[in-house]
Amino acid sequence: MVETWHCAFRSTFRLLPRSEQSLQLGVFLSSDGQAPEAILTKLPYASERAETPGELPDPKRYRDGRQLLRTVGLVYEDSDGRLRVTELGRALLRWLPHLTKENAPVLGRHAALALAACQLRNPTGEGKRYANEVVVFPFRTIWQIMLTLGGRIYSDELNRAVFKITREDQVGAAIETIRQARSSGDVSKMGPETVEGSAKNDRILVWMAWASFGWLLIRDKSESTDGSYTVNPKCRQLLYEISRIRHRHRDFSNEIAYVKYLAQCAAIPPDVR
Repeated sequence: MVETWHCAFRSTFRLLPRSEQSLQLGVFLSSDGQAPEAILTKLPYASERAETPGELPDPKRYRDGRQLLRTVGLVYEDSDGRLRVTELGRALLRWLPHLTKENAPVLGRHAALALAACQLRNPTGEGKRYANEVVVFPFRTIWQIMLTLGGRIYSDELNRAVFKITREDQVGAAIETIRQARSSGDVSKMGPETVEGSAKNDRILVWMAWASFGWLLIRDKSESTDGSYTVNPKCRQLLYEISRIRHRHRDFSNEIAYVKYLAQCAAIPPDVR
């Protein structure tokens, strides 16, 4: 079992500004009840790059997208292998054409409620890799640390300090370690890296795309002057409030039950249109 956060993901999603990633998101969220093969044919794909003319996208594109969106409570596969979109996913689909930086906190509050309940150890394929002693809520942990440390965090701090947290009582020590590293300018004070190699920034980015819910709650480091991820000022108060919610770590019977629970935590109001 791994003792650090699993960082093999490479796919990510972005709600603002709109991009090919948001087009792919729309395909998944509008495909409730469809089989993976049908969804794969609709995913954005540069056909000219295919080895064989007319060849479909690699099935991995579907699997990666499903895994990415399942992690934050948007979709799951039913017992027949068909994609199902949760209430949170359906709400996001309604919001997609209308999302702006100004109204981001409205949807952001519901998203944050779901993210705060996400567990590192859970019944998904990647969540099963963790030992029973791992009882951390990853996105809530990231928010707590950012809010305590001036609303910002750097990739090195995530990689060397945050990704090693496996229990809530370790958060305070991680914050102090990051403070010492910032004060001294010596990142080695936080210990060795969790993710190494040329792809490490891409893999760290995925965790922040999740924690920000597609960059609604947190701003990408490309928007900062010092290379830090920063809390969206419009979402600071809601993240402060929601990060104080205490969830009991649960053992779920299966992946479907877990993802439905996350969507339920989002407290999406009924669509009465």
